[in-house]
Order: sequence, then structure tokens, then C-alpha cells
Amino acid sequence: MPKTFHQNLQPGGGASVWLDWLFQKITMGLAIAILLLVGAMGVGLGMKAMDAMEQFGFPFLWTTEWNPVEQIYGILPQIYGTLVSSIAALGIGMPLGISIAIFLNERIVPAMIRQPLAYGISLLAAIPSVVYGLWGIFVLLPFLQPILIWLHHTLGWIPLFSTYPSHRSLLPAILVLVIMILPIIVAIVGEAIASVPNELRLGAAALGANRWQFIFHIALPASGSGIMAAAVLAFGRAIGEAMAVVMLIGNAHQMNWSWLAPSSTIASLVANQFTEATGLQISALLYASFVLMTITVVVNLSANFLLEFISSPIPKDVKRDSQPTIPVTQTSETGKPLRGASIPSVVDGMGNSALQNKPTITFQWHPPLIQRQVVSLLWTTGTGLSTGVAICVFGSILFSVITKGGSRLDLAALTQLPPPPLAVGGGFRNAITGTLLMVGIGLGLSIPIGLGAGIYLAEQGKGRILAAWVRFFNSLLSGIPSILCGLFIYTLVVVPSKTFSAVAGGVALALVMVPIITRTAEEACKAVPSQLKTGAIALGATPLQATLSIILPHATPALVTGILLAIARGTGETAPLLFTALFNQFGFNGLHSLWQPTASLSVLIYNFALSPYPNHQALAWTAAFVLVLLILSISIIARVCLRPSNRLQGLRG
Repeated sequence: MPKTFHQNLQPGGGASVWLDWLFQKITMGLAIAILLLVGAMGVGLGMKAMDAMEQFGFPFLWTTEWNPVEQIYGILPQIYGTLVSSIAALGIGMPLGISIAIFLNERIVPAMIRQPLAYGISLLAAIPSVVYGLWGIFVLLPFLQPILIWLHHTLGWIPLFSTYPSHRSLLPAILVLVIMILPIIVAIVGEAIASVPNELRLGAAALGANRWQFIFHIALPASGSGIMAAAVLAFGRAIGEAMAVVMLIGNAHQMNWSWLAPSSTIASLVANQFTEATGLQISALLYASFVLMTITVVVNLSANFLLEFISSPIPKDVKRDSQPTIPVTQTSETGKPLRGASIPSVVDGMGNSALQNKPTITFQWHPPLIQRQVVSLLWTTGTGLSTGVAICVFGSILFSVITKGGSRLDLAALTQLPPPPLAVGGGFRNAITGTLLMVGIGLGLSIPIGLGAGIYLAEQGKGRILAAWVRFFNSLLSGIPSILCGLFIYTLVVVPSKTFSAVAGGVALALVMVPIITRTAEEACKAVPSQLKTGAIALGATPLQATLSIILPHATPALVTGILLAIARGTGETAPLLFTALFNQFGFNGLHSLWQPTASLSVLIYNFALSPYPNHQALAWTAAFVLVLLILSISIIARVCLRPSNRLQGLRG
């Protein structure tokens, strides 16, 4: 008698039960590994910083001197530089990002123009930090220098511009940070604005409100929590940035009110000094890193709280499709609608209806026609200019990388080793092979952990406290600066093995990749229609069989997208490799090279960008061209791979 589908799904009672039990325990263990990684990172950095903590204590935080000769260490100037640069970048970036988000989400221009602009701004997040630094040194600084001199001569009486502009200073670092946090702000604020219920837009239009009255009096107030979450996440991103800042800020161990003078941040201090530090100085740098980790954890806790708040479920007594009432008061004399209307605030931060706490927003719907037209024109022009600035920056970076790097690209650049300082020609074959090797090691470690943890969160951890903690710690790991991941692996792998190596670099990249794959795997498994899962179980499939035969095949496009995004992120990382793989001038030569210092494209760009030799600088641009081309190609392929998974949405109904 032929076997039925039901029988084919069951390999055998006892074996099936044990395989399911083993599968569940393995995925749970991989999920718990994320908790252990974050905890071990904090404990590891704290333990290695213990010598400095015991010797300097809390005064380390407000001591202004950093003197390795006399063994005096304090990071108040770095704390000042970190906070000032991040807050200033946020102060500039938030209005700019909100303007761009409005421009891209309110259909001010046709979709055929709006969609390419949105895609170009999103690609700003794919450009590696070290490429921002390279562009900043050779393009932004020469462009800014006359402007900074004018600011000093004209506004020198203001403390912020009181010193003659240094070649590298705080202000260029702030401007680059603004560019780097823009994609975060635009994405989150845009999503918050787009989630405002359309009923409110229609109701406002019925009362005579134009686009900008709706935006400023309804859409933005309703998106307040989303805007706050964007600000906190962008602030955390700016605090942890290392490579672009270290290349532009000047790295001066002093506090100066002027933004035209050199400064320093905690991340730039560690990145600039760690490879040459010894003894107590290493412990002091790890102490500074522990302070940075504490700050970023607090910031990410705040961001997670806000994101949880804006995504909170709708109260049971409120229907999502209920029509919000928009009362219009009347004058007592004419009976005509007042020029001031009152609309209840009936949405939370992501647009969900919520009728509790009914604050009213009162404003004039019908100012004079000319005033309305002028205001609309000004705001439309302003948001368009903001978007244009972001696109011009993106275009400038791409143009610089293509023209400066593409002109030097040839077979020798891809196949030869780096030349001596005064020689000509050469290439970066060792950096290409080293990058591929370490990214491969990182993938080999991060895919099992991320995939297993994602399956646990989506399929087994529903409603469990452990799943909530794993999800939270995974989000926390994704927000921890990559420089701290590198320092943690330095203490975990480099110190015990007594050598920088490709293995250490790959492990550090795995820490960066794990949160991306975990989150993507969870969302991909959740996107599989529940009918397919329950149907497989009804036919006698075990959880393991349902996962392997139904869930993973249908989730493959999204999983591939997550892996590609993880590859793009790992390929562009620089800071973790400075403390783990370091660099060498030679190529890969057998398995013993796994435990030797290893070159990478990002570190080569960093080293050669700061070199005074023109040939090295030209190779830095060429390596940047190859790196950006690789990462942008991966990002575009990831988006293409994600499209087929959208078919799952049609199966849900």
C-alpha cells in the first residue's frame, strides 16, 4: 500500500520526538547565546578595564589630562567632544531629516521622481564610515575651508567660531555625522508620518486645511513618539561613530569652545591610540570604552522604550476602522464655522487609533489666501532644498569615488600587493582576499546563531519571557558601536592567542552580523502564512518537519536578503578590524595565515587616506571605489531578493 503524505511526513515516532526536542533545545540555545554575548561583552570590557578603574576611579570621568608618559589619564575632553558632536549633529540632522521625510511621504512631487530620491537617500546608510572619512578629507575639507575662514572673520566674537580654522576640526566631523544619521531619521519619521490614519487627512481637508496645516497640526503631533525614537537612535549612532570622526576631528586632547579647533571623542581616542598602547594605557582605553558602552546602552534602552511605546497595541474598546470625529465649533452670532477648529488627538505615534487622553489641537484653518499660498510655497521649497542637499551629498560621494577611484582601477590594482611608500603602481590584492576571508568567517559563525535565534523567536518563543529578553538584547547588540565589538574580541581572542589574526577579525564581524540575520530570520518566519504552518501540522508534520519543509523554503528570499545585508555591513566595517586583524602587506598564504595579521579593504583605505604619499592616496580612492561598488551592488541585490517574499502577503488572506 503506498505511503500517504501524512506518512511521508513522519520518519518514526520515537526518533521524531527526540529530533524535535533536540531541534527546540538547539534553537533555544542559539537564542540564549545572544544574551550571553551582550553580557560577556560588558563583563569582558569591565574586567580588562579594572586596573584603570581601581587606579583612577570616577575622577577618570572629569580629569582633562591624557598623558601616557606620566600615566595620568582622564576623558573629560573626549566626553565633551562626544556629546557636543552628537548633540550638534542631531540638532542639524533632525530638522533636515524631518523635512526630507515630509517631502518623500507627502507626494509633493510625482512618484517617478520621489522614489529614486528616497532610494538614493537610503543608500547613504550603505556607504562605509571610512569612505565618508576619505571623502571628508579630500572633498569636504577643501570645500569648507573658505567658508570656515569667513565664519571666523565675520562671527569670531561668538565662542563657537573664535579660533582660526584648523585643517581638521570639530565642525567638519559634525557635518559628516549629520549625513550619516540622515537615513535613520528619514526612515523612522517617514514611517511614522505614513502611518497616520487617512481619515484624519480627509477630515482636515473637509474643514479646509491645506497640506501644510495637516502636516504641522495633525501629522507631526501624531508622529511625536516616532520622531523621538528617530532622534534617540540617531543620537546613539552618532555617539558610537569612530572612523569618519577620527579622520576629520583632529584628535586633540583638550576642551575648546570653538568648533573650528581640533577636538576628540571617546571612539576616536580609542581608535587612534589603541594599536600603539601598552600596559596601563590599554586599561585606560578599555575604561573609556566601557564608559562609551554604558552611554550607548542607556541611549538604546530609551530608543527601545519609545519604539515599544509607538508600536503598542490598540485598546480593546477602540476599533481600528472607527471614524474619528472632528467637531467644528460655531460662532454665537453668525452661525458660520469658526476660523479655529478643534480636532481630538486620536492617534498614537504610529497612527493607531487611541481615544484615551483626548487633548485638543486648536488652530486657524482659514488664514488669508495669500498667506496660505506663501507659507505653502516656502515650506515646499524648504523641504525640496533639504532633499536636494542630501542628494547632492550622495552624488558628490559617488562622483568622487568613481572619478578618483575608477581612473586608477586596472588589473594591477586588483592583483598586485601594496607598494612601498615612495614606489608607484601596486594594488591591494591582499586586502581583497583578506576582506573575503574574514567576511566568510563572520558568516559561518553568524548564520547558525542568527537563523536559530530567529526561528526560536518566531516559532517557539511566542509569549515567553525569554523570547522578549532575546529580542531586546538582539536590538541592544545591533545598537552597540562596532568599535566595542572589536575591543571585546580583542580581549577574548587576540589577548589569549597573543596575535592579531583573520580569525579574530572574522569573529568580530560575526558580532556585527548576528543582529541583522536574527531580526531578518524572525520577520521572514513570521511572514509565512499561518495556513501553511497549521496545514502541515494537521497533516501530521512535526515542528521540525514544518520548519524545514514549509517555513524555511517560503522564507528563503527574506533570509537571503538578511544575509546579503549582513555581508554588506561586515564588508564595510573598519573599527572592529583595527583591534583584531590589524593589517599586513602580504597576501593569504595557506591556513597558517588565519592566525596572522590580515589586510582588509576598509583598513587599507583608512591607512592610505592618512598617508602623505600620492600613490597611497590614489590606491585608497581605488579601494574605496571597489568597496562602494561591492556594497551598493549587494544592497541592490538584497532589495531585488526581497520582492518575491512580498507574495507571501497575498497568501495571508
